[in-house]
Amino acid sequence: MIGLVVNCARAECGKEFHKTTHNQKYCTNECCRIETNRKIMEKYHERAAIRKGKKRSCNDCGTSLSRYNEGKICGACETRKREEHVGEAAALVGSVSWL
Repeated sequence: MIGLVVNCARAECGKEFHKTTHNQKYCTNECCRIETNRKIMEKYHERAAIRKGKKRSCNDCGTSLSRYNEGKICGACETRKREEHVGEAAALVGSVSWL
């Protein structure tokens, strides 16, 4: 059985190919390797820029983030979100009737 025809997910390639598995995104192993290496290097350079003091701010409140905080939100917002989730979970558990 011939698979679905899709375009390669690597922007520089874009060739059409027949998928042989349900989660195939790249036309060849070479395209997959190139894209994986590109993503690895992108993350490496982003972390290096953070370590060198690149200015970043919290996505929620806009507070300046420390170079030691590798996340996208500050510690205060992280704590607030965690407490909200715990409260929601407690409310769900409390609303269940135990016959």
